[in-house]
Amino acid sequence: MRDLTEIEAAFAGVNWRPHLIRIAIVWVIIPFFFYYFVASLTYWLGIRRKRLRLSGKDADEAVVIVLGDLGRSPRITYQARSLVEHGFLVNVCGYIESALPSFLYDEDIELNEISVIRNTRHLPYALFAASKAISQIFELVGVLTRVITDRTKYVLIQNPPCFPLLAILVLLKLTICPHIKLVIDWHNFNYTILNLRYQNERHPLVKFLKAYERCLGAKYTDLNLTVTDAMRKFLIGKFGFPSKKVITLHDRPAEKFRPLSGRAEFRDIQANHAEIFAGTKFDSTKDKILITATSFTADEDFNVLVDGLIALDDLLEEEKAKPKVLMIVTGKGPLKNAFLKRTAAHNWSHVTIKSVWLSDEEYPKVLRIADLGISLHYSSSGLDLPMKIVDLFGSGVPVLSMGYPVIHELVHEGQNGVCMSDNKSGEEMGQKLNRILFCEPEVMGKLKSGAVHESSVKWNDEWEAKLGQIMRH
Repeated sequence: MRDLTEIEAAFAGVNWRPHLIRIAIVWVIIPFFFYYFVASLTYWLGIRRKRLRLSGKDADEAVVIVLGDLGRSPRITYQARSLVEHGFLVNVCGYIESALPSFLYDEDIELNEISVIRNTRHLPYALFAASKAISQIFELVGVLTRVITDRTKYVLIQNPPCFPLLAILVLLKLTICPHIKLVIDWHNFNYTILNLRYQNERHPLVKFLKAYERCLGAKYTDLNLTVTDAMRKFLIGKFGFPSKKVITLHDRPAEKFRPLSGRAEFRDIQANHAEIFAGTKFDSTKDKILITATSFTADEDFNVLVDGLIALDDLLEEEKAKPKVLMIVTGKGPLKNAFLKRTAAHNWSHVTIKSVWLSDEEYPKVLRIADLGISLHYSSSGLDLPMKIVDLFGSGVPVLSMGYPVIHELVHEGQNGVCMSDNKSGEEMGQKLNRILFCEPEVMGKLKSGAVHESSVKWNDEWEAKLGQIMRH
């Protein structure tokens, strides 16, 4: 007891505060900052290595952005890959809602996810659109100021959508990022898509978006890419874009799309996708495969597809051989359930409909086993083209397409495809399908040859011819 009292007395006059501070510094603060420094140094060295070319020299950088799902935005991801192949380090920004193509994990590509904002509270459209825009402004400013560096040469965005992205980029270009060159890849127009909802081009929101695209695009962009010649003429003639700043960059298939090599490959693909053929009793000697790739959105008419398949089903009943048709529908979107509900309500005799979601790797394989593709795309502007037809041609598959003036830049009647005369006529669709698939084999042979010919021109060829020299400067 006395020993304890003496010990207490010995330490009674000691000022513990400096000792505790030294202990904290030695055992807590110094280790913390040491490991934090090591971790940070490792991280930034890793980023630095990623931002160096194999030669060891700093490379020019590019930013590629889409306010959409990267896994379902093939053209914008092709743009990123082409930039990498031309020596750029690329920051790719967008939603990540589905599996991504493997090339997006290249060491010279950095992925930056943008949050998806959904109307979970079921707000009125205008109110939700306003709240979404406000939320995106804050996030996009943060993302863009992080990915745009002093070495960033190009910022390439997909349009639509470009609100509020384009306005933010213009503001950055006018203030802290004057060195960037702003490129818009025009697939369509925001205002024409919005007008599908209002059916009134004089609606205030439609007029606002039209002015937004026209004014900011014409004045502040350095380069504009369009998917059709007609769209290029529109931007120049109607929106007042300088002609030297607008280039037509047609969609072309990537290397992964190619025609079927033979029956052996067909059997392999069939075996690897047994779920598609389950319950069909498919006989490749007389039965046919149709395919349509869709996003299940308002610019596609699924009623005419169902009506057309019903008409085809009735016509096949009259055939002696009683051939069958397997209709593969790939994709997902807001109108999918309505489509499935309607197809389930009909009693089919010779047509089987299978709805599937295919990965980026499996989609090209299934495409190439089809006899004929169907494109339901309506152009809200009358100036764009469906990339799904390009995928079909890349796979050597001809197409039956909705008819509108600009479609003939891609589908050449009687050569690589056939267009509808009346886009609302299911009877016409059924008759055309029956004629091509079963009644006139010489027509199918000619269409097939034309589609295979189209497959020879790839995305890299088009990109190099139109942008190769420009992007090197």
